Amino acid sequence: MSRHHFGARLHDYTLLGYRTLAFENELIRVEVLADKGTDIISFLHKPSDTDFMWRRYLGLRPAGIGGHPRGVDEQVFVDGYEGGWQECLPNGGQSVIYKGAELPFHGELLASPWTVEVLEDRPDVVSVKFSVQTLRTPFRLEKTLTLRSGRAVLEIDERLTNIAAEPMDLMWGHHPAFGPPFLDDSCRIDLPPCRASTDRSEPWKGGDIVPSATFDWPMAPRRDGSSRDLSAVHGPESRIADWVCLSGFSEGWYGITNGRRQVGFGLRWDSVQFPNLWFWHVWGGMPGYPWYGLNYACALEPWSSWPDGGLLRAIDNGSALHIAPSSTIETRLLAVAYSGATRIRSISESGEVESASDNP
Repeated sequence: MSRHHFGARLHDYTLLGYRTLAFENELIRVEVLADKGTDIISFLHKPSDTDFMWRRYLGLRPAGIGGHPRGVDEQVFVDGYEGGWQECLPNGGQSVIYKGAELPFHGELLASPWTVEVLEDRPDVVSVKFSVQTLRTPFRLEKTLTLRSGRAVLEIDERLTNIAAEPMDLMWGHHPAFGPPFLDDSCRIDLPPCRASTDRSEPWKGGDIVPSATFDWPMAPRRDGSSRDLSAVHGPESRIADWVCLSGFSEGWYGITNGRRQVGFGLRWDSVQFPNLWFWHVWGGMPGYPWYGLNYACALEPWSSWPDGGLLRAIDNGSALHIAPSSTIETRLLAVAYSGATRIRSISESGEVESASDNP
């Protein structure tokens, strides 16, 4: 690895016992835990000094503790969850037994160390391939992260292979969570027209949206007969908590923009492979374990499947991915930082952000 300190560059170091790689250029710095699921724990927009990722109040636990969470099902995920951005595969939501293998809540990748191969390390571009093979299921995932000089765009190219001699079903999702100081009640969420559903595995604790409802984004029917605009982020004093699945996108993109700072995070993804967007938001709600009213965060998660009831339910409703023996799925995501806007209109396939004021 070269040691240039300008343009695009890489940093390779140990953080609390985890091998960590930081991708940096003139505009952004992104920290990735290679030894813990390739979690993205920081996505910093340097000109405004804004980190978009949520950090749980417990923070990242040292590797000797965080790598061995205790509990069952959802507790295993939550106890080791530091916030940030996780990749979930081959299960989403509650644990299930599939082909004799018990698949944990949100899958097998969460505490897995990944191999690291530096592909390019030059001032104009840095690129690293991360690879992992699941233990209980026969999947190999390769994820290449690329950052170019002068662009506030992290390119994510993925290749998932079923190495088995039999077909396999799976759920696949990305779980980026956003929090303070970026997140506040001036934030707005923009995305293409879509449908929303509150159908999920179990009633959401403290939710004020009508359960098992279907409606057009962004106006959600509330239990008291009124409506709530889901594109508007509420403050922590609202004590709101809900989960909604969005689908029916013409293309996959969203932006969450802080109106006070006029800075935002955008994601462009393949809406064919990931036709669903899970919108988990806790505006100070959900008393008791695990948040105790301390959580002010939201996650906008591209998923292959719905709802969050685990792989068996996704198979039943036809939303699970199905991969033939020795076959491969490829996909691409772009994570973008932008500024000078309060709302956006689109994110292109090259990562260009169109603000809502560009074409009045």
